[in-house]
Amino acid sequence: MLPPASRAARVRIFPMFRTILLSIFIALSFTVSAQQPPPIAVPAESGSWINLAPTNAGFAILMPAKPDEKVEAIAGHPGLENHTLTLETKLAGYVVSYIQFTDNITDPTLIKQMLDRGREGGLASSGGTLKSEKEIKLNDYLGREWLMELPGGFSATARAYWVKRRLFQTVFITTPRPDDSAEIRRLRQETATKFLDSFTLSEDAGR
Repeated sequence: MLPPASRAARVRIFPMFRTILLSIFIALSFTVSAQQPPPIAVPAESGSWINLAPTNAGFAILMPAKPDEKVEAIAGHPGLENHTLTLETKLAGYVVSYIQFTDNITDPTLIKQMLDRGREGGLASSGGTLKSEKEIKLNDYLGREWLMELPGGFSATARAYWVKRRLFQTVFITTPRPDDSAEIRRLRQETATKFLDSFTLSEDAGR
């Protein structure tokens, strides 16, 4: 049985979690689905990547160009804001987001339950299909990685980490085509790994 503090936090957070994790799909609503196969000779990803560390965000990550940054209030949940960085190139779409809650959540059982609820709600609301899922960790903080197929021909790899008061999410999304060359497939895989693995936490993460 969960301790009283964890049960109270679950009551506050569970009702909103479908909305929270669904934000990764909302953030992907730019025009990736309209991409054409990238010009492999000079893709943006082949140049120098930018090391991004937004002020007070608690993380750093590499991206192939400067992203758009946005802060939006979460409807129905006063005081909660979704901070997102989004970038679209001819190869892929990139999303980083975080939300800070009032509760400091450290109970592993509760974190796993919330990630489960978020996955179920996000997939149900988006019409997506879960292809694979695995538990991950970052600096001993619990997380989850999902490989998903979404309507419109999207293929997405998403990672989520719960760090004390914050939920961090990173998403790499593409629109693979049956006639993609081996070079394009290799570039996408290498780029996804570079982006997702570059996410690191700073000392103020989750404060």
